[in-house]
Amino acid sequence: MLPTDPQPDQQPQRWDDHVCVYETVFEPFTLQFAQAAISMLGLARGRSVLDVGAGSGGAALAMAEQGLRVTAIDASPRMVDRILARAAERGLSVDAQAMDGQALQLEEATFDAALSVLGIILFPDAARGLAEMRRVVRPGGPVFVVTWTQPQNYELAAELRAAIQSIWPEQPPAPLPAQLRYREESDFRALFRAAGLREPAITTVTARLEARSARWLAERIRFAPGMAAMMAGLGRREAAVLQRLIDNLEARLGTGPIGLSGVAFVGMAQVL
Repeated sequence: MLPTDPQPDQQPQRWDDHVCVYETVFEPFTLQFAQAAISMLGLARGRSVLDVGAGSGGAALAMAEQGLRVTAIDASPRMVDRILARAAERGLSVDAQAMDGQALQLEEATFDAALSVLGIILFPDAARGLAEMRRVVRPGGPVFVVTWTQPQNYELAAELRAAIQSIWPEQPPAPLPAQLRYREESDFRALFRAAGLREPAITTVTARLEARSARWLAERIRFAPGMAAMMAGLGRREAAVLQRLIDNLEARLGTGPIGLSGVAFVGMAQVL
């Protein structure tokens, strides 16, 4: 069971403090999942697409570079500011707005497609967020959602759990992260049905989180609110846990650049 109180990753204001480190460490990883979805869009230049929970803008910028008309929304104002700044730096046009994805301030049947890369799965009411995406997409248009699956094969989390367990074996069990609610295909399919969409086509995609070194990654481990909260919860054990993480990674992968894999579902359904 998930707790009723929002988890750190579900609190948009907390993301304001993680914009740069998220963009540096984690966006290149999640962008691989986004690119898999973007390759399936099948939209011609000039078509419109909505990116919900756009984060620091990796997917939105990638779609704009393909000539799509992109509207990117995120509930973190600093994330939105970063999207606009990056678009300007690249000479791209992206309409980025701070907005609650569970109550889109957008007209219905406005977009040719919509996607959310690890975004709506964090919403307290993910089905409502997906239903809002369906509402603003024209009939026949595709709606894409990326969600985590196979958490046992998410190597960074597995390595971090192992490091914590070795330093703090009596640590109390943590609640299920909100973003893992749809890790089972049956639950992911049910999300689409709850949002009033057709049965989704689901693809499994593997990506790699690349880091300059194990130490570089450990020094930037607080790339998201949930990770920051986890580290803070270790208290005086944090330094020992991070050193154990570094030692374990270096023993397995060496002292140079490393890559850690993770797996996600890419689900797509057409609007009725």
